[in-house]
Amino acid sequence: MQELISKVAVAAGISEEQAKKSIETVSEYLKQRVPESFRTQIDNLMSGGKLSDGVKQKLNELSSEARGKAEEMIKEVRQKAEEAAGKIREIFSEEKKQN
Repeated sequence: MQELISKVAVAAGISEEQAKKSIETVSEYLKQRVPESFRTQIDNLMSGGKLSDGVKQKLNELSSEARGKAEEMIKEVRQKAEEAAGKIREIFSEEKKQN
């Protein structure tokens, strides 16, 4: 965390104590807005660590699930659009026959 404190102090032109307090405030703010399982990861990141392999795996799983759901939705939208286009063609075809 000392590396982060130093970087913030230099970048903001403040004392290291002020930088530390700023970092702690931001950290608490973030932890209040993420699921509990991510809170320890914020502490880890603030200390110079990296996301754990478990969190990375979970994020990959969630993105795969989201991708699958998006693909399903796209298929449904495509199907509905094709059905609507077919109905429109039928309407125009009937109008042509009447004229």
